[in-house]
Amino acid sequence: MHDLARFSLLNLTVSFAFRISLWFIITTLLFLVFWWMAVSFYRLFLHPLSDVPGPKLAAISNVWYANKARQGRCRELGKTLHERYGPIVRVGPKEVWFNTKEAFKMIYSGGGYEKSDFYLATALHRPRVNWRLQVQSPDTLDLLSERDMKRYRLQRRLIGTTYHISNLKKHEHAIDAVLKRAVAQLRTLNGAEVDLKQWMHIIVVECLGAVVLSWSPGYIKDKSDGGTGMHAYLGWRLKSVYGLFPWAPVMGTYSKTLGRAFSKLWGLTYSTPKGFKTFFTTVYQKSSKRINVALKGKSPGDPRQDLLADLINLNKRKPVFKETYLRRMTMTNFGAGHETMTSALTSVMAMIGSHGQVQKKVAEEIRSAEDPVKFDNSVRLSYTQACIKEAQRLHPVIGMSLPRKVSSGGMHLHGHYIPPGTTVGCNPVALHRNKDIFGPDAAVFNPDRWLNPELDTKAMERFNLTWGGGARTCPGRHLGELIVYKVVLALLKEFDVEVNIPPEEDMPIYFMAMLSGVRARFLPRKQPVEDPTP
Repeated sequence: MHDLARFSLLNLTVSFAFRISLWFIITTLLFLVFWWMAVSFYRLFLHPLSDVPGPKLAAISNVWYANKARQGRCRELGKTLHERYGPIVRVGPKEVWFNTKEAFKMIYSGGGYEKSDFYLATALHRPRVNWRLQVQSPDTLDLLSERDMKRYRLQRRLIGTTYHISNLKKHEHAIDAVLKRAVAQLRTLNGAEVDLKQWMHIIVVECLGAVVLSWSPGYIKDKSDGGTGMHAYLGWRLKSVYGLFPWAPVMGTYSKTLGRAFSKLWGLTYSTPKGFKTFFTTVYQKSSKRINVALKGKSPGDPRQDLLADLINLNKRKPVFKETYLRRMTMTNFGAGHETMTSALTSVMAMIGSHGQVQKKVAEEIRSAEDPVKFDNSVRLSYTQACIKEAQRLHPVIGMSLPRKVSSGGMHLHGHYIPPGTTVGCNPVALHRNKDIFGPDAAVFNPDRWLNPELDTKAMERFNLTWGGGARTCPGRHLGELIVYKVVLALLKEFDVEVNIPPEEDMPIYFMAMLSGVRARFLPRKQPVEDPTP
């Protein structure tokens, strides 16, 4: 009897606990559903941005935008959203895109709008949160993610002369040596089809290695970049989604488990490609060794006259360019340069190669010029320069908005009030297709627009995000132009290029944008060009 009583009591206890648990679960679920409905209603109808047009799902949650980014559909958004909704589009609960001159001026040209929290996802060192729940980033010269404008301006001033074209041109010989090897290797392919993006990446990394470290990663010799280009691009898929949930990179700082869980939830995990051969480890080792020797002052002097030598001398001349900056800037040449230049070169070669008459005209201009690969001569080739600008306009390096945060005074534009703290920006894909800026055929590849006296080419240059916007233009722009111009002219001087571009839906575009899957054949020119010099 006692056993039966105890059993009955146990059953009653378990039953009661089960009912309490079930009641708690149902109540919690109902509360969450009610809370989500209330939040959705507020964001759709009562929020200060509720009158801004855009997809309804985007107004409710960043999940809509993040899912598009995860799928690589960022260029599609840039091309379609403004066509459907007009000059201002709401793409998130607190994010708005523009594609107009007025917006560009206000956001990027001295309006005091700082970089948004999106850039926490691009930080080289994960941010920390203090006891006031303020996000703080270390002072390491992380130029892309740096949001402290006072710190950023100091860093830009320090490296300004080193990265000015007048200083960089002394490293042309290093690029010339790389291009000589690249052309010779491409000739051995006998016109075989190659992955255009991979070969542009091979050449870019080799150029950076030569200019910065007087070193070669061996990519030209191997005819492969060891999977580094593909691996890096998959990393931008993750960063593009993380940036839309600023708490995600901060969370990952404190818990790798939570960070991995978030990545798996979104399907963002990826593995290294077969045969992966990173160059960053070697770059770090070689640069660290040279910096350590130079800072100890025990070496009689390093004979190498490369960009690292320039940066070491800058550190010695200006102690405010501290050792942390020196080490970071050395790596930044590769981290910031290898993808952006690859993207630019791929788009330029793809566009010229897929337009027969354009390529013919470019080839004639290059092959009839005296020493066209020399930088000072290359910038005088007006039609070739127009083609480079046009390819970068139509296929910019950045595929998402360059986001900024509205300052304390708020923003009044295009009949709407945008409250302080809202994320705003222009998507280069959309801005560069604005007919008021680039003409009625802004959606097509037409290099002649840059030579058309009836178009305002100064405005086309000004309202352009090819190299970033306003005070935050790319610090390495001159290095990028030096390499891009020389590579394009060297290749088109020696080869006719045939390309096969896949459909746009097969080319994923993230915050970093690249034309992927383009196949190319480098065909040695049939007739040698006579030396134009007497």
